[in-house]
Amino acid sequence: MKKKLDDKVLAYGEVTGHAHRVTVDVYEDEKKLRYFEGETMVTHEEHKPISLPNKEWVSGRVLEYDHFAEEARNVAD
Repeated sequence: MKKKLDDKVLAYGEVTGHAHRVTVDVYEDEKKLRYFEGETMVTHEEHKPISLPNKEWVSGRVLEYDHFAEEARNVAD
């Protein structure tokens, strides 16, 4: 079941706290995937806005598993 979020943030930066935001409502499911639909702009403090066409979008984090440390962590580029 998806729930509507109070903010329109897709993801927060790991170091600076900056965020990627959209101009439409954002929903999240039990797996922490974020969904939004419609024509929108993605904004961020460190780059120009990006225009996205009208369609359904899914945003989420990718995890990698370190077998030696026996832990999962977010993939960062």
